[in-house]
Amino acid sequence: MWIPTKAEAVEMFALHLEARYRSGSLKRARKTAEVMKAKGDHEGHKIWNDVADRVEHLRQTERIALRRQFEAT
Repeated sequence: MWIPTKAEAVEMFALHLEARYRSGSLKRARKTAEVMKAKGDHEGHKIWNDVADRVEHLRQTERIALRRQFEAT
């Protein structure tokens, strides 16, 4: 039975959010982190912040790739 590591779980959630919510994925991840914090779930808050950071990174990579399509080579 496969049990994902924390890093693998963060990556899976980030990819899922990005695929499902696109431009709203970062906001949704940050909001979930804040909900966890408000409930006193500090570990959940940290993990969802990690997910949000990963979504942010994914979106940054997309912007770079998109920009390169229009650059003169």
